[in-house]
Amino acid sequence: MDIQVGYREGPVTAHHGSVIEELARETGREPARVKELYERELAHLEANAKVRGFLTVLACRRVRMALRETYVATN
Repeated sequence: MDIQVGYREGPVTAHHGSVIEELARETGREPARVKELYERELAHLEANAKVRGFLTVLACRRVRMALRETYVATN
């Protein structure tokens, strides 16, 4: 699921890919699921951001929180 939103050109970049891989490893979730959540969160942030310097950090933090909440709710 590649998206093109905001100032980013083309699909998720290699940097975003490494963030997605790290989140998947850290949370024990499937990379495809993490990528889906990350892209959705990043697109939402990009659509509403006035300052774009920390969007990756914010998206990563929000996805990590969502994955942890899902884990806690299912266990």
